[in-house]
Amino acid sequence: MKSALEEVTALRRVFRATLKHFSAGVESDLDRLDAAVHAAAEKKTALPADRARDARDLVTLIRTLDVKPEKGRRRDLKKIEGALEDLLDLVKKW
Repeated sequence: MKSALEEVTALRRVFRATLKHFSAGVESDLDRLDAAVHAAAEKKTALPADRARDARDLVTLIRTLDVKPEKGRRRDLKKIEGALEDLLDLVKKW
């Protein structure tokens, strides 16, 4: 049983490290998205029509993201990660 306890402890350590790295990656992507939106918002000129559409799509995508954080499900993390990829694709062309 001692060996089993050690393995469970090791698994917990691996899980926490994996979660930490995943979280850091998502936070990095969120920082890039935030920086792009801030840069666009600070410009004093009117937005071109295509960028205004992209901004509207960005808001819609975020508002319609259906996740339930209190349940802590993997599929919610996947939804967030997928939405973030789509959002970064939108702002990449800005």
